[in-house]
Amino acid sequence: MQLGNKVFSLKGKMISNISGRCRIKYNGLKYISDKYEDLMNEIYDIHYINFVQINSATETILIKYNESESFDSVSDLLEVLDFIVEKYSLDIYKGYLDKKSSESNAKYSAENSSSKKLMGRLILNGVVILGTKIIGGMNFPVVNRPIYDRFTTIPALTSLALTSPLLKTSWEGLVETKRPNADFLTVTSIVASLLLGNSISALTIIALSDIAEFMTAYTVEKTRSSIKNLLSLEQDITWKINEDGSIEKCSVDKLKKGDNVVIHTGEKICVDGEVVDGEAIVDLSSVSGEYMPVIKKTGDKVFAGGLIKNGTITVEAEKVGDDTVISRIINLVENSATQQAPIQKYADKFSNYLVPLNLLLSAVVYGVTKSSTKALNMLVIDYSCGIKLSTATAFSASINTSVKNGVLIKGGAFIEQLTLTDTIVLDKTGTITEGKPRIKDIYLANGDYTEKQLVEYACSAEESSSHPLSYCVLEYGKLLGIKIPKHGTIETAVGRGTYTEVDGKTVRVGNLKFMQENGIEPDRGAIEFAEGATPIFVSYGEDFIGVLGAYDKPRKNIKRAINMMRSNGINEVTILTGDMKKQALEVSNKVNADSFRAELLPEDKADQILKMKSEGTSVIMVGDGINDAPALSYANVGISLGSKSTDVAIETSDIVINSDNPLMIPKVMELSGMTMDIVKQNFALVIGINTVGLILGATSNISVFWSAVMHNMSTIFVIGNSCRLLFNKSLKGVN
Repeated sequence: MQLGNKVFSLKGKMISNISGRCRIKYNGLKYISDKYEDLMNEIYDIHYINFVQINSATETILIKYNESESFDSVSDLLEVLDFIVEKYSLDIYKGYLDKKSSESNAKYSAENSSSKKLMGRLILNGVVILGTKIIGGMNFPVVNRPIYDRFTTIPALTSLALTSPLLKTSWEGLVETKRPNADFLTVTSIVASLLLGNSISALTIIALSDIAEFMTAYTVEKTRSSIKNLLSLEQDITWKINEDGSIEKCSVDKLKKGDNVVIHTGEKICVDGEVVDGEAIVDLSSVSGEYMPVIKKTGDKVFAGGLIKNGTITVEAEKVGDDTVISRIINLVENSATQQAPIQKYADKFSNYLVPLNLLLSAVVYGVTKSSTKALNMLVIDYSCGIKLSTATAFSASINTSVKNGVLIKGGAFIEQLTLTDTIVLDKTGTITEGKPRIKDIYLANGDYTEKQLVEYACSAEESSSHPLSYCVLEYGKLLGIKIPKHGTIETAVGRGTYTEVDGKTVRVGNLKFMQENGIEPDRGAIEFAEGATPIFVSYGEDFIGVLGAYDKPRKNIKRAINMMRSNGINEVTILTGDMKKQALEVSNKVNADSFRAELLPEDKADQILKMKSEGTSVIMVGDGINDAPALSYANVGISLGSKSTDVAIETSDIVINSDNPLMIPKVMELSGMTMDIVKQNFALVIGINTVGLILGATSNISVFWSAVMHNMSTIFVIGNSCRLLFNKSLKGVN
């Protein structure tokens, strides 16, 4: 299994094997420590195994087995264990991502300064520079000794104070990587300026560097602000029901699982839970992507972030605080900058290798020219800052633009990956189609019954079922104005249908297999009718009455969206579905897909994705985030389109589109392409401007000040170029 740039082999590797005892290694085993008990129990169920031990540190499983039992070879045992461990592949994937995210988030938090803090540094720097220019006394040393005088003027002391954070990071870089980093280069140039007695140059270098960093911090903070504006709960106080039945105002932070809260018209839901009383019209668009408000009544689930448009409901809290869906979305997307793209990692690594080049150039230039100013220019001008910012700022701006338009991208890695894939796999139901089947036609097989009676009997057996086909039968009954006859308890035959008693006879509603199992044989006409739709067979007693034909029509714009994807570089469009081949073929032809696979279970879809990847294909998977969860997680990029199961979507998808419009998919691909183009432009700007600066610094009489200006101007140009993405309108007005 390949996770981003990490490959986990879920095929065991035999580490040691002696009589009755072997140790097997599985990469990624450490990420499912909470599943060890379940895993060990499954292994213990193998009748010839009498001891199991899992070592998380070495990611190995120690097995002791009974040699007297008959199994052909240890390779057979290995095959059985591979089959068991494979079941935990999705858990390994999630554990790996959680670990990676927490590590990168900690690093990200430690490395970034706020724009307010940077603004304070700039103000202090500016005051000291102006003061030095106006008040000559500020440039006199506090300690008038040859060793200290250049370091004890007010500008010099200010420079050292402002440089102190860089001293720490440059030292940590030397310790961790055994080579100087960009901060080390900056510190060296500042110290060199002070040694030359040019404290104003040192302050200027710091000021220009802080301006570039301020623009970066501002871009990141703007992204986070957009996310919070889009998804913020904005509900600090709610009404809690006490044990004695009284209602009191309560801070949302003090709520706990099991509490009952009352939410009124105009208020936002502050917990995830179940409605236990009342009825209300709820807008859940910011959470689930459902653009139409829905009615929520007793027994329904609601999520934090939903807005009560009309009515009052009492909700029993199941998830509160950071556990709610809305909080998890905010945390995931706020920290999306930590999911580095391969090009970001390459840029960081490449830029770090360039730092020693500057030190070498400085030494060579000084050796040739004997000019400390020219040598200092080689330290002031470096490629590393600009190259790093070339990717970081572009991805941050792109994520900001997408989230403002209802698209949650979990990191720059997926922006880059979208431009590298040429194959897209689409789920059928709920992705290509609306996922809302409707009865469009009826086949009446028995002249003793009318079409209305057929629908009445069908509704009687479907009244309490939550299956989508049951819903469409009941909706059709409403359209016909039928009255559901009195009936007995409704029973479900899993995977086949439902049945109940009406006037002493059994009503059966379900698939063909369900009919045949109960001795009811539909006629040839019914079977032929069933081939062109999703059939719902209906019988009463021993009589077969007829078939309801349900159709799930393709989404509006899906064909146009696929054509746009092809223009964005997609060469292969494949449909994977659990539906029958007849329906899959019909939909495939309608949307001009290249191929399809039908009658697949969720794990079969995942296997198809893995097979494509094993053949060297980069795959985008688009699904609804429910049955498609394994396939979404295995794909290079998993996209959830208008998913109503937000919990699953945010766990398994790399990109969540909170819209039912399929045109958003090619539009996101277009934005990704623009982002990568800007990254390339940024690289050209940094390399071009800094190269010119190095040449001028070594061959002309350009001052350190202007060298610093050139270097930092390249950084500012990069940030400005990236900020163009903030105003990109490719995702707006999609219809």
